[in-house]
Amino acid sequence: MKESVSFLINNLLKKGLLLAIIFTFVATSFAQEGDKKDVRYGGFARIYSMGDNPYIIDPDNVKYNTAYSSVYSNFLWGDIGSTAASLDDGFGQFIAFNYRVSKEFTIGAMLSRNDFSSGNIASPYANDLVSQINYNVTGAAIVPLDNNFELLTAYSFGNFVIGLGASYASTTNDFTPATGTGNKNGASQFGVNLGILGKLTPQFNLDAAFSLVLPSAKFTPGTGDVVEASGTYMMANARGFLKLSKAFTLVPTLSFANQSGSFSVGSQSFDFPSMMSFGVGIGLSYQVENVIISGGPALMFESTTTPADPNASQPELKDSRFVFPAWNFGAEWFLTDWLIGRLGYVASTFSQTTQTAASSTTVNERTRTNFGRGDIRLGVGFRFGSFSLDATVNDDILREGFRIVGGPNNTFAYLSASFAF
Repeated sequence: MKESVSFLINNLLKKGLLLAIIFTFVATSFAQEGDKKDVRYGGFARIYSMGDNPYIIDPDNVKYNTAYSSVYSNFLWGDIGSTAASLDDGFGQFIAFNYRVSKEFTIGAMLSRNDFSSGNIASPYANDLVSQINYNVTGAAIVPLDNNFELLTAYSFGNFVIGLGASYASTTNDFTPATGTGNKNGASQFGVNLGILGKLTPQFNLDAAFSLVLPSAKFTPGTGDVVEASGTYMMANARGFLKLSKAFTLVPTLSFANQSGSFSVGSQSFDFPSMMSFGVGIGLSYQVENVIISGGPALMFESTTTPADPNASQPELKDSRFVFPAWNFGAEWFLTDWLIGRLGYVASTFSQTTQTAASSTTVNERTRTNFGRGDIRLGVGFRFGSFSLDATVNDDILREGFRIVGGPNNTFAYLSASFAF
């Protein structure tokens, strides 16, 4: 009897929630247009829930193009993150601020942890090198980087904004015994980002950025060969915003990345696998007051080259992945003055080529079709005055109900927060 009553109540709650969502959406769709909201809100949770959308403007863009700190000036923001993959009270947490010193000049800073997952100069790329040395070299105990600090600034002039960011982090672990020989362990990373925003014509805006990261790690034993590893990471991206009408904007995108590095033991040096990727996309964005619908296809190519073994036991190997089409779709609308609804979808089809060694001079090659499985994303945003909290939503709430506290699948997965002042 109790099970039947519980089942009935759960069904009623689910149906009631679904009807409430439908009613709110319909009511919002036919509501009169209100005042345009302050655009200073969002973050990774918003981008993710709108289908990893590269065609919208969001505070998350500051990570890749520091010129956007001018757009999001007088702004405190960061990620509370997710506990889904972390024992450290939230995966991917960081905090940042931008402050407008004058009409033209904005300064800011970002403090990120070692689980920062965005590919920008605040990410701890040196930790890959640290892991390589610590795992392969007996006695090495290099401390991984953490609490990476980035300074950023933006300067406006006319229809353009120039942004500059710089980051640095380092660690040491030196041992000096009372007698005998000790050792030294160290890692460091320097990064720089240059970005630009500009209105080239009344109908066309451009944003472009270039980032360079130089990580390194070193182990100096008391006796024996010094072990070093270093790398070079370069990233570039650009977007155009072509106004087609009052509501529609065409957004072409372009991205490029290159990664290389080397590992040395004494006088011997070996190259790490190198990576190169580029991508192009074309999106269409529709925006009327507080409703945004945006999406489109993209093409991406990635190639990884593993150098030939110096002992001639393995030839050079090349793996590649050609992605087309990669689809994304995102929508955002204000359900009320304080509640925002978001919906997204991602899917991709790609051809993957892998090579394996058949002998010291020949390779086996396999090419096959793979799929990035389609995924629906849900998200919400809460706005309380100048404070915003944005969250990705577990879509199982439509099947199982809310789980704000407790349970393996909580309602809100990833959280971003911001305060505009």
